[in-house]
Amino acid sequence: MEFQHFSHKHPLFFREIIPNKDDGDEKACPCDGCSEVISGAFYGCSQCNFFLHKVCAELPGVIEHPLHPEHPLILRERGMRTCDACRNGCTDFTYTCSPCDFDMDLICASLMERKIDHPSHKHQLTPVRRRALLFCDACGEEHEGMGYQCTTCVHFWIHRDCASLPSTIERSDHRHPLTLSYTLPSPYANFRISCNICRKRLRPIYWVYYCGKCRYFTHVKCAASKIEPLVRGSTSTW
Repeated sequence: MEFQHFSHKHPLFFREIIPNKDDGDEKACPCDGCSEVISGAFYGCSQCNFFLHKVCAELPGVIEHPLHPEHPLILRERGMRTCDACRNGCTDFTYTCSPCDFDMDLICASLMERKIDHPSHKHQLTPVRRRALLFCDACGEEHEGMGYQCTTCVHFWIHRDCASLPSTIERSDHRHPLTLSYTLPSPYANFRISCNICRKRLRPIYWVYYCGKCRYFTHVKCAASKIEPLVRGSTSTW
């Protein structure tokens, strides 16, 4: 099946076998739309080493998105841009509003279309983008950009980085895994507890990483230095 894509001058052909680059390494073939390695159905150019995941090749050319309701967003080819949702640099396909100089990477465009359930809060959270600095209810720090807000509680908002924190981490300076808690655990809430890394006081309402065996506590921001994720996708038991 032949397919003409706006980002490439030659027709693309549908394949279900993992493509090879010139060096013959199947695992080294990234998608030219999102940069992720191709492991399934794809479109490729028979004249060039140009490949797109099937899903990337079939992305809609125009979308309406709640983070930029003023105008439709147009799918654009690779280039050096900054995502206005997460503030990260992006060289892959983006959705763009040229009149507003607004760009959104593919991850933000897909993740932010739907509400999420987060174990830290009893209501669903809606993706929103903040242009001004706001205090995150997870870490207590000021952030702007992409985050998640509770439309029921209105004032509950957590930054994207905090929303994606792993439930368990390992640090080289502590022998046990540290567990994420969405408040200071109840046995310690009435005590004055300090962060074992920065030595500043921990506020009971904010998230912490801790080791119950050693009574070791850290701010989530402090814990992020030199960490190795232990568990991904699972949730805290607190």
